[in-house]
Amino acid sequence: MAAADPSPSPSPLLNLPLEVRERIYDYYLSFDHGDFGDSLRPLHDYLESGERHSTPLPRLMFASRAAYRDLAPLVHYEAVLRIHTQGRHGRRIGFAVHGNLCLARLRRLVLVLAAEYPAWNAWLEFFRQVVREGRAEALECLTLDWHPRMVGEKGWEGRLNRKKEDEFFGVIGGMKGLRVVRVFGAVDEGWRTRLQARTGARVVWFACRWWREPGIA
Repeated sequence: MAAADPSPSPSPLLNLPLEVRERIYDYYLSFDHGDFGDSLRPLHDYLESGERHSTPLPRLMFASRAAYRDLAPLVHYEAVLRIHTQGRHGRRIGFAVHGNLCLARLRRLVLVLAAEYPAWNAWLEFFRQVVREGRAEALECLTLDWHPRMVGEKGWEGRLNRKKEDEFFGVIGGMKGLRVVRVFGAVDEGWRTRLQARTGARVVWFACRWWREPGIA
């Protein structure tokens, strides 16, 4: 009788230390421009239509049970929301996820504001609706990737921008489950102080950007 085939050996990937695997997973799961479901009507498409935004699960998840266990928290509990504006007005807003976008189970949300100007009216209300009470209450970590230039406080434009910044910080302050806010980008000291005063979460600052858009300095 022929001998039974030996059990398949585990993937070399799973033999690596966890911290090394996590670095590999971060690279493997990173998003490209085409991964964002950009919309001109984000409130309707993401929150009101009743249709859940969905993309295929990463193939590596099906390689083994161990790979699935490693990847499941990264895949199911994290989403990236990108605000892409042109000039001061035109906007495109989209989520990038692996699998189904389920706001109620998200633990980590990355907000990428890929714009030269804040253009608050293009996205702030949508962001407020995404993270409001009863919709994304499980969020523990918010990452802000802030590309816009800082706006001074002089003149009517400066006063309006200050008001919108305070609204934004108030939205973050209302996210009761937040434990950490990570801010990437060149923001001034006053911006930092005001944000820290509005949230009970720990705020961590990085001068670099979380994700760089081509063509944006």
